[in-house]
Amino acid sequence: MSTVSVHSYSRAHTSVFVSDKLRNFLKILVRQYGLDPQGVVDAWSDWVDHAVRTWLESGHLKTIVIEFYRPGSDTAEARWDFPIRYDGNGVDEMWVDRLFFEESFAKAKAPTPGSTYRIVLINAPGRPDVPGIEWTTLRSVNGLVAREAGTVIATPDIMAAARYYRS
Repeated sequence: MSTVSVHSYSRAHTSVFVSDKLRNFLKILVRQYGLDPQGVVDAWSDWVDHAVRTWLESGHLKTIVIEFYRPGSDTAEARWDFPIRYDGNGVDEMWVDRLFFEESFAKAKAPTPGSTYRIVLINAPGRPDVPGIEWTTLRSVNGLVAREAGTVIATPDIMAAARYYRS
């Protein structure tokens, strides 16, 4: 007798997985820089999670950005981007590479003491409206150069990479 196992993931299921894991990565990153991750938790429960899940499900979320900056400044002291792809890993499994992500910390530029942070979502045209979301512009990276860290989250239909900025 043979046994057959079938795994099926819906976009809604993978959207929840990716959103939760990205929240965790942002908390780890903020803590690494000596800042309080409560701001990530508050933003995620306030507006980010709903917007991220909505746009992941519709395929309109392009990038999650976390900017570290000095209050009142228009220039980012440090920045991480999490670009999203919708081609997936082609396998019915979901994984996170936290160790690989954490190994990238030493390569990135850390913010100076007294910095704060904010989360910005970049989406594609035609995205569904999410109440409470406002338009904004990204801070200047002023001499920082983007470096790809690679894929950190994979699902059958959504992939998230990490990109850090350095001098």
